[in-house]
Formats: sequence, C-alpha cells, structure tokens
Amino acid sequence: MQGESCDELGFDATGVVGDRGFGVLDLASGTIISAKREGRLLEAGASLVSGALRVTLPSGGEFERGDALDESLTLWLGRTVRLVDATTFGVATFEAPEDFEHDDSPLEQWEGIGGSFVDDSALHVLASSELRRLSLERPDLQWHTRRFRPNVVVDDEAAPWGPMKSGQRLRAGDVEIEFQRGCQRCVMTTRPQPGNLERQLDVLRHVSREHDNTVGERAGVVRGGVVRVGDTVSLVD
Repeated sequence: MQGESCDELGFDATGVVGDRGFGVLDLASGTIISAKREGRLLEAGASLVSGALRVTLPSGGEFERGDALDESLTLWLGRTVRLVDATTFGVATFEAPEDFEHDDSPLEQWEGIGGSFVDDSALHVLASSELRRLSLERPDLQWHTRRFRPNVVVDDEAAPWGPMKSGQRLRAGDVEIEFQRGCQRCVMTTRPQPGNLERQLDVLRHVSREHDNTVGERAGVVRGGVVRVGDTVSLVD
C-alpha cells in the first residue's frame, strides 16, 4: 500500500522498524499480495499511529487491525484475504507478472526474508541525483520518489555519489548501513498512484534500456539506531 513520509525512522537488523510489518495474505494461493501482483493496493494507505496499524481504503474507510479490516479488504479485492503479522508468519511467497507490460501474463514466484515482508533486502536507499538525472533524460515522464518506494532518500546534489560498490558503508544519524547491490526495478515503478501519478510503462522501459534496469541501492543494517530528516550522511572509509 502507500507508505508514509516520516521525520525520523528507527533501524534494526531487519531494516526500518515497522516497515512491511504486516501483509495481505491471499488464503487461496498462500501468497502475500503486493502491488506487483495487485496494483490496486496502491490506492490504499497504511501508517503507524502510536505504534498501532491504521489502514485507509479507497472508499474512505479507516480501519485498525481486525475482522472489519479483513472483511473490507476481501470485499474490495474480490478474494478472501486477511492481514497477517510478519514476525509470526515465517518466510513469505510473493508473485508478480513475468511481463511488466501485461498484468495477465504468467506469474513468477519468489520467497522473501523472514521477520519482515520486504521481498528482497532489508533496505532500499535512493539518491536524489538519480531521479534528477532521469528527469533530465526523459522530462516527459513522472519521476516521482513514490514510484521507487525507498526507505531513505539521500540529498547528494552537491556531490553525486554514483553507483555504490558492494560492501561500501554509509553512516546517517546513529545508523550504519552496508550496500549490497544496485536495485533492479520492476512493474511497481509503472503503477498508477493517488496524487496524479499515471501508469507509465516508459518509466521501466527507459530504466531497463539506459541504466541496466537499476535505480537505487539495496542495503543491510550494520548498526541500528535512529535517522532523522536533516542528518548528515557520510560514506565510511
């Protein structure tokens, strides 16, 4: 679902505390539904209010975790689903269409990581210079941060850092992270979203053709803590 902008984030070994802590389980297939498979999920919003989950559906209804939310999600999505907690669920299976241009193409499946419903790595870090470069290359497209769903956006306009090497570390606030690899992009970047973001297949076509399908960095947490908006970010020698 839609995430939320935060002035500060806590980090532990699983990534951002509270990020992807819950998922929508399709009872028939046993898979956790993401917007890769069901783009309508981006029409809903999820946030943590004083540590409690709150979900807002397109109808305007606002729900806490419980039977009413499960029933409303089932009715909206047209399949039997329920909300589940990542800390007790185990390793999730996800699905996405093989061809990002056709949602009815055959589905591919993969497993995530235990303890969280992130479907690849603990963290996704995006540099602002990457989006600026893309917007200069294709100014006709909507290069909004929300298309890429990063945990952290680093303002590197004064000194663009370029692709990170595996093992390179970054320090921000109390937190130290280690880059693993570039982030391979998927159908999520093309999905329409609230706030006038249109379905734009050329976003992924361009990234695939011109940038080896990579925007942003996958990373893990070396030392947990708190990062706040405005914290200085530095690469660790």
